[in-house]
Amino acid sequence: MSLSKKNKKRLLIALIAIVTVGVGGYFYLYQSHQSINDMEVAFKGNSQDFLTKIEGSADEWTTGGNKVVELTGVISGKDLKGVTVNGSIYFQLEEGTKTDNLKEGQKINIKGRIIGYDDILEELKLDKAIILKK
Repeated sequence: MSLSKKNKKRLLIALIAIVTVGVGGYFYLYQSHQSINDMEVAFKGNSQDFLTKIEGSADEWTTGGNKVVELTGVISGKDLKGVTVNGSIYFQLEEGTKTDNLKEGQKINIKGRIIGYDDILEELKLDKAIILKK
């Protein structure tokens, strides 16, 4: 059972199309994540000033998922994955960042992406955080 030239050509075109769609789909689905360093900063300043600013408009800051802030404040708590600044802003640090050298009461300049506001704990949550100054 031999394929004709016409059928071989169709089979070859179909295989090329499948491979092209597969490779394109893979690169689309697994594209590299945007670094926090490359994102535009929506607010830069003191953490208390920022909390006052978003008090009435938390939804405006928490929707969309790509608002980045750079805040200065005092560490009020820490765990293995992040730090709490001024008691109400939790920064989840980037993968591989250690909190061993951070101390409560220490002033910190930190940059992170807003992911939400917890109404129950009254805590603003950020991720992808990087420490700029200690």
